[in-house]
Amino acid sequence: MSPRPPNGRTSPAHAACAAGLVALIALGAAGPAWARQIDDPVSVFLEASDDGGGISVTLTFSRTPDYRMLESDSRLRLMLRDPVDEASRVDRRMSSDVVRRIRFDRTRRGTEIVFFLGRDFGTFSLDELSDPFRIVLRFQGRGTGSGSPAPEMDDPGGDEEPGALRPQEPPAPGRDAEPPRRPGEIRTVAIDPGHGGEEDGAVGASGLKEKDLVLDLSRRLGALLERAGLGVVLTRDADQGVDLSLRTALANHMKADLFISIHANFSERRNARGAETFFLSWDGQDAEADALAQREGSHPGPTSVAPGDRIDLVLWEMAQAEHLGRSSRLAVEIQSEMNALAGIPSRGVKQAPFRVLVGAAMPAVLVEVGFLSNAEEESLLSGSEYRDRVAAALAAAVERFRSESMREALTSSGGFGGGGQP
Repeated sequence: MSPRPPNGRTSPAHAACAAGLVALIALGAAGPAWARQIDDPVSVFLEASDDGGGISVTLTFSRTPDYRMLESDSRLRLMLRDPVDEASRVDRRMSSDVVRRIRFDRTRRGTEIVFFLGRDFGTFSLDELSDPFRIVLRFQGRGTGSGSPAPEMDDPGGDEEPGALRPQEPPAPGRDAEPPRRPGEIRTVAIDPGHGGEEDGAVGASGLKEKDLVLDLSRRLGALLERAGLGVVLTRDADQGVDLSLRTALANHMKADLFISIHANFSERRNARGAETFFLSWDGQDAEADALAQREGSHPGPTSVAPGDRIDLVLWEMAQAEHLGRSSRLAVEIQSEMNALAGIPSRGVKQAPFRVLVGAAMPAVLVEVGFLSNAEEESLLSGSEYRDRVAAALAAAVERFRSESMREALTSSGGFGGGGQP
């Protein structure tokens, strides 16, 4: 993927903490699937190099692992279901301000590969390669090009509970500085082109693949939003597979204010047409919505949490509930624009348990731009002119939501005051 970081983009500290909390609880909710396979550890060969603008790390596995990502301000964790054999667990210290250290930690759920991020760290990307299975992480610097070692921070002691969130390192002076933020201001939009790599998604009768369509639409939408002065992050900018949990992790890391996942629909009813927009719910409103969520990647939801983890359930719901109202309003704006574009009655805003929306620390929606199973809509979506119109409709919805957010914040605060944080 090739995320494009916005200029000077930060957010309040509590947003980053909520992002990490949601991602960690999401892992805990997986239950027995994360049980350790003690008798069958995986081998990992780690290669790290300085590529001039950052650090590249290649992890070669003896078999394809089940992994998840957890990102915070000072660390990135690659969380493996499996234990890693002792010979592979070799810590690595780096002479870089981008990544300072790589450490292997055994946890209750398997193994964490922890990347300690330096003061010059800017962003990261992840690629999967096969034969043998490899994960390639690229950590990009902030453009200083500094190769000198960062000052060492105190690492947690050996008595720390495995898998626990560790104290965050304080940022270096001037890091993440940004202009004063006005109430309700939206600066960055994360755009998620669905599927990719081996996942084609829906395929129309003429051969149009969902993964190709939505990547092109995402690029067009990103260009329009950038022209309007917004920062844009794409969760993938090529035909590659990206883990669903990593997509929101990237949006959280880049401190995005909105998350829009773009997809194309498919139905056994060949006359089904029009757009549908969803925001998160643990239970879909109807069988069709549930079936769509299953096809796109659903999440089992907090009801699957074990009785002993009820505190995690409460925290999960609190973290998600903060954004559901605004997610619903963003979905309404998008659906209104898409209905006008297609010239059909509204199919309505819906809720479904889409896994790609879980963990987003911002308003998040998933939009199905049309049905590839409908010959007429597939033909329209194959054309560049109609794709421009779809992108323009989505951009208009974002702009209207952005304006309304600032207007409501101004009304509720009685003015911007000094222009600082609300």
